[in-house]
Amino acid sequence: MEDLADGCVRFVERALGVRLDYRPETLPLLDHYLDQARGATSERVEALPMIAHMAGAYFGEVIRRRHASWWRLDGEDPTYWQVQFGSVYLAFSPVLFVREALTRGHRADAVLDLAEDSLSGDPAALELEEGDREAVAARLAELPSVSENEYYAPSTRLEVIDIAVDAMRSRRLEAGEDTDAALEPGDYERGGG
Repeated sequence: MEDLADGCVRFVERALGVRLDYRPETLPLLDHYLDQARGATSERVEALPMIAHMAGAYFGEVIRRRHASWWRLDGEDPTYWQVQFGSVYLAFSPVLFVREALTRGHRADAVLDLAEDSLSGDPAALELEEGDREAVAARLAELPSVSENEYYAPSTRLEVIDIAVDAMRSRRLEAGEDTDAALEPGDYERGGG
């Protein structure tokens, strides 16, 4: 994972002349790089997996360093590797998020709904416990619709994840539950915390 993420740092530095440092503030640079790479991957489809794997690994590392979480590396294909959280039951595939950003031409909508799409059954959606899904959907529904560029940007996806974590903690606080779980990898194998 580290090698893939470091590869992204090198590619972005070569393309934009700026070095990524795994801070959330660098995600707009990754957004810009992916906008440029989208054209290249549509012309050279064979480059898509490599760019998606590297940029997804970088995005996942930014999230992992921001939130108590870990990587679950099932199988050989990084496309389906997940970042799983320890404080709330939340998992997602950063590479699938980035792959969507690179291949987004299949969407006809000019404006996209963060709540509907972030929580759908799509493999690139957030994996949550059913009890938290409603709270997260309600919080995301309060947000205005976003443009296609904003929707697919890793910087926006980070905001969605931050909002989801906050909504889950708020729901638990209101219900008198512990706001921070102590989940472990095995909790995800059993399907919930």
